Amino acid sequence: MSSAGLLHTLPIVTIQPTFPTIANEVYLGVIPAENCWISCYNHTPSDSRQSSSPGSLHAKIRLVLDEEDREKVNFQSREGDVRILEVGGELGHSYAVSSASMSIPPTRLLFPAQEYADPERSNPQKPHRITAFTLASDKSQYATGYLDGSVHLYPIVPIARNTSQNKYPTSELHSPPKSTYTSRRQILVSAASASTGVLARGHKSTVSSIRFFPSSRVLLSSGADFALQIYPADPIPPSAVSFGPVPISKRVSSVRTLIAHTRNVTSTAMIGRGREIISASMDGTIRIWDVSSGQEETLIHSAAGVGLGIMGLCLDLEAPAGSDVDASPVNGLLYAALYDGSFEVLRLDSTQKPPKLNNVFRSERSIYGAANAIAVSTPTETVKDKFVAIGSAKGVVSVYHASSYASFHFRRSDASIEDLAFISLPGDDHKLGLVIGTADGLPWIASLDVTPSEGGPDAKVAVYAELAGVDVDAIRAVSVHTSTSEVEVWTAGDDGVVRRYIL
Repeated sequence: MSSAGLLHTLPIVTIQPTFPTIANEVYLGVIPAENCWISCYNHTPSDSRQSSSPGSLHAKIRLVLDEEDREKVNFQSREGDVRILEVGGELGHSYAVSSASMSIPPTRLLFPAQEYADPERSNPQKPHRITAFTLASDKSQYATGYLDGSVHLYPIVPIARNTSQNKYPTSELHSPPKSTYTSRRQILVSAASASTGVLARGHKSTVSSIRFFPSSRVLLSSGADFALQIYPADPIPPSAVSFGPVPISKRVSSVRTLIAHTRNVTSTAMIGRGREIISASMDGTIRIWDVSSGQEETLIHSAAGVGLGIMGLCLDLEAPAGSDVDASPVNGLLYAALYDGSFEVLRLDSTQKPPKLNNVFRSERSIYGAANAIAVSTPTETVKDKFVAIGSAKGVVSVYHASSYASFHFRRSDASIEDLAFISLPGDDHKLGLVIGTADGLPWIASLDVTPSEGGPDAKVAVYAELAGVDVDAIRAVSVHTSTSEVEVWTAGDDGVVRRYIL
């Protein structure tokens, strides 16, 4: 199916970001009762200017303690037929909203279990916008890149379990200590700025991408200043925290600067353990670098030599027989999202020196605008096929079968898709989950039933969960961490806050 195929439109449920705080205050008796708003849409919100539009429903829910069970908060609908119920969960951050008149089935609302809001970077009056985010694979730390070119490194604070009897907890109960943003924060700067002192930032302009090396102790960033920077990224242990009168964040200089691109470096990828890295740019080139020497090894132009601007990369490595993808050299497929809305697939052969990239496939140009984001799924025992997801500037997500390139398309609004990440859905091994970060501040998780059917390659798409707690601030980056016990989703965006959700 081409990019002009059937377009599914899915409903939206959004709720007052402070809902958990109000529920907590009612439960504790701080306030006797309070109203919260809930809005539901079954089409593009921008098409509905008035609250009376048949395509939208705006309701108030009154939160009040139950008259008999004083351990229970009741959610009383005051307008419309919106219903909200507690879903449960260890951290108590999950609810479900439904509306019969809007044909919206029970939709899960997931609130963050933890929030990281650096006071210096997340001032509500003038926040520093996070434009890039990455999570270390060992979940010891995370890094943020900002609109002003800054790069910061923070430790991740474990969430205490079963320490509170509060039935309606909030993310504030698991807030990181102040030292996370003072004595344990690291500010990463370019070697040039460290020597001159002129610019104490990682990049001269917006940070466009950031990622950890597989070791979780080295960091790679790229920016709109055409440069890539490599930094040491050893976390500061709690035992090393200084309790002096004025805690000062540690400044760490880059150990390598890679410059060859002539426009914004948009995305990067690691080959194996990171001895070689791949970068892509709006200059229409893909480059492979040798990290130890800092030299460019391979240069090709996107779109089979045309040189279209590249918005994002995703590298799918193939494990050598009897080994794993950490071994070197390795081969694989490189997926590149292009500015005209198409994507291309290139085969990587790093067994040769220099490594080779050969064009395998290029999709049709999309009618939905630039391909802002790209993600590739990992096959599982129950979903053996691989899929490629493309997020467009016009709010459409297109999912392609990685072998046949048959596709299906869906959206919820016309707000641009900023980032994508495939995810395992707890308790449902037969469906794919897709985390979607959007410019309208309404991030969500889609459930994709990709089981082949007689009707063709189309899939059943539904809203698995709304990632609530964001107040209309664009979400620029999403990241997923999966362990044996649970699945986590991390988001970051224009309000300068990093949010941690637990499914």
